[in-house]
Amino acid sequence: MKIFVVDDNEDICTLVETLLVPEGYSVTCCVNPMIAEEMIRKTKPNLIITDMLMSGVDGLTLIKNLKTRKATKDIKIILMSAHPQTLKLGKEAGADDYLAKPFEITELIYKVKKIIQ
Repeated sequence: MKIFVVDDNEDICTLVETLLVPEGYSVTCCVNPMIAEEMIRKTKPNLIITDMLMSGVDGLTLIKNLKTRKATKDIKIILMSAHPQTLKLGKEAGADDYLAKPFEITELIYKVKKIIQ
């Protein structure tokens, strides 16, 4: 299963990758949200994990764009953020799940396994 992580914080990308690779997932990270859509179309992941607040393109815009395109509309997306309105805003944008930052390792792994099944 291929997972694509979008976060302009390289440390978060590395952390998520470090946690998910031992679980058997192939993880691609993107720290530049401006090129994330193009990379997603090329890698065709099963799941996208994206931050909400990023410079250039925010996670909500990314989700809306992906969910309106035929090639990417069925990809599952988890939105992560520390912003208190993320759950509501994420659902409105089309996110399939939400992960509060800072997140627990077990919660990240649980949500990924649950959404991919």
